[in-house]
Amino acid sequence: MASPDALAIHEEPTEEVEIIDLTGDTESESEDDEDEDEDEDEDEEEDDGEEESADELNSDGSEVVIHLNEETRTQLRNAISTVSESRLREMLKTFVGTELAVEAALTKELITVRRDTHAVVPRWETCATCGVEYDINLPRENDECTFHPGVLPVDAKTTDEGLQRPPDEVENLKWTCCSKDGGSVGCVRGEHKPSEPSKKRKREEA
Repeated sequence: MASPDALAIHEEPTEEVEIIDLTGDTESESEDDEDEDEDEDEDEEEDDGEEESADELNSDGSEVVIHLNEETRTQLRNAISTVSESRLREMLKTFVGTELAVEAALTKELITVRRDTHAVVPRWETCATCGVEYDINLPRENDECTFHPGVLPVDAKTTDEGLQRPPDEVENLKWTCCSKDGGSVGCVRGEHKPSEPSKKRKREEA
């Protein structure tokens, strides 16, 4: 697995690396061998110079190597929070089938198997009554969903001019089901219910 500070590909050591003598027992080497080592050091320095030049060429718009660290993770989280939903969805779809580790992680988070039908389905649903997203494979609870079965007056959220009412004005309105303020917690509790599209999917699966 890549280290926290850099993204790297692990490869098996080559034969050249395996035959390098790192024991330090080389006092009997000839001066010619020492000269060869010096030549190799000079070649490495030249290679380093070439790599720096290559990095500079990346500034023209070609791909840039980014080392993973805490700074890049922070910026990645910020980018995920601000990128458009459509772009993020397209990126994730692209990773599916091309990045196995990403596909496995997404499958674990977004897909499940129904306990009753054993069908492979999306894991998350949006409750039709309270609008909360919930995990369909968790046991349902009698008080997990809180909502108002009634309605606010037709013009409860808008003014005569069609403008959005301030939250404090909405709170002063009353629900038809319980006469509580518009901003109050739901007066009915129950289980989460799937939205209509999910019900349609169930009928198609049946």
